[in-house]
Amino acid sequence: MNRKSRSILAGLLVLALVSLACGISIPSGTAIDNAATSVAGTVAALAGTAESLITAIPHDLTEVPGEALPTLPPLVEAAPLRVSFAAPDGSLYTWAEGMGAAVMLIGPENILESYVSPDGLMIAFQRYIDYQFVSLEVINVDGSNRRTLMDASAMNALPRPDGSIGSDIGQIAWVPNSHVLAMNTRTLYEGPGLSYSENLYLINADTSVLTTLLNTGSSSWKFTYSPDGTKIAISLPTQVDMYHSDGSVLKLNEIVYDFVNTASEYAWVASPVWSADSLNLVAGVPPANPWDLVPGDSRVYRFSADGLSGEIFLQTAMPNLEGGNVAFSPDHSKFLYFTRFGALEDNTYTLNVGFFDGTPGVAYANGSFNENPVWSPDNIHFFYATGSGGTNTPYIGQVGAAPAAIADYANAGQIQWLDASRYLVVSQNAGVSRLLLGTIGAPTGLIYDSVSSSSNRLNFSVNR
Repeated sequence: MNRKSRSILAGLLVLALVSLACGISIPSGTAIDNAATSVAGTVAALAGTAESLITAIPHDLTEVPGEALPTLPPLVEAAPLRVSFAAPDGSLYTWAEGMGAAVMLIGPENILESYVSPDGLMIAFQRYIDYQFVSLEVINVDGSNRRTLMDASAMNALPRPDGSIGSDIGQIAWVPNSHVLAMNTRTLYEGPGLSYSENLYLINADTSVLTTLLNTGSSSWKFTYSPDGTKIAISLPTQVDMYHSDGSVLKLNEIVYDFVNTASEYAWVASPVWSADSLNLVAGVPPANPWDLVPGDSRVYRFSADGLSGEIFLQTAMPNLEGGNVAFSPDHSKFLYFTRFGALEDNTYTLNVGFFDGTPGVAYANGSFNENPVWSPDNIHFFYATGSGGTNTPYIGQVGAAPAAIADYANAGQIQWLDASRYLVVSQNAGVSRLLLGTIGAPTGLIYDSVSSSSNRLNFSVNR
């Protein structure tokens, strides 16, 4: 998910919640603050132990075109849950089942983002100073074997257009069932604009070897790996192409759509969502001119990865760019989307539930929304928030039942479900960031509290 606010809107394996060593139930905001004091003390005690295990091992970056990169055996069951997060002060933490508090692996070193490997054994992270890329590094979750995969010199040595002043990490993600990071790079210019290199790169986190997998031929694109890691959807400004994981073409022009006017310096591209079996995809697409007073219809596409079948399942008016933010349930049986409610100037919308089996859609809730809704793996519950600006009230929605407001925190940001009933969410109040563990029908738990106010936000990653 990338975290935003706007005036308009924007199993897996069920895990038993073990008893946490320090207890993290927090029925109210006051309890959160009390728990924070306890957590801070525990973290401080544990941090020294973790940091003492760190061994700095610099790795030179070597590009070997065409070298096959090893992958891990397919996971028969979900790997143990592992969470990492970059705290607002630029430090790196990790948390797992059974831990009463998050453990600091690296103190404040300008860490901005982190990424947990699929098996939960490694954490990759980015470092920046004064908005300038410093390094892409990786560390084991026990704090050992910290190493640099790419520094600023290696980043700027990658191919880029004449007239550019440098490169930065654009999109980055672990290839499923592997220790390989896939990424593209953002091309930097003196002025405004958003442009990416045309290449999709792979970096082996075990060996630091970098390879170029494929060239997309576009400066505006994103990639989405299938869950089994065998296929890659490449989204471009007017189409989605499909590739095998070795970089060979599977099918070009899987779906084709009009160029979308974003009224900005970037080109819109689709964000397709894979089915669990890696055979099919769904995607929402806005109209060509979404800012018109009476815009054209947005579309919901459903298509197979091999390109042998596909359809436009739904065409209906959605506000502005919301056609590209349709939320699809993991089993592709349902989807959530927004339509306008009331007068244009009211900035109010209806959250609708659609069904792929042909059942008529249902208007679920009306109001002002921020943050996109997110489905639970049970395909029944979903998380959403109402409000405007940086203030919101979170809810748990349920197909066929009324929504339930969550009373023990507010101002939800990044959110990701862990299993059918639990989720991680970031809450920020007056610049103080908290990482919370939510459970349907139970008090919210506290994993981390920044205590101090900061303009930086907490960003987390989880291997789910």
